[in-house]
Amino acid sequence: MDPKEIKEKIEKMKLDIEIKKMQTKNVSPLGQAMKMGTEFVAAVFVASFMGFYIDKWLETTPIFIIFFFIVGSVAGIFNVVRSSKMINKD
Repeated sequence: MDPKEIKEKIEKMKLDIEIKKMQTKNVSPLGQAMKMGTEFVAAVFVASFMGFYIDKWLETTPIFIIFFFIVGSVAGIFNVVRSSKMINKD
């Protein structure tokens, strides 16, 4: 590859990044809040669902449901914090 081709690719990548930034700025605050809420609920639901079926499979008391509920809650909180940091970065 010659330097001219490399420069063109870099310029194209910069343009793509700018387009993505403009697309994310058009999202309303309500939409961002709904996204964060959905991410949190989904993490808790999926983890609790896994805990339920592990308990069912091992025929145990709701130990795994409780454990995975807590893990899902922590994962959901981390997702919300990460999303908030990305919003504040822009």
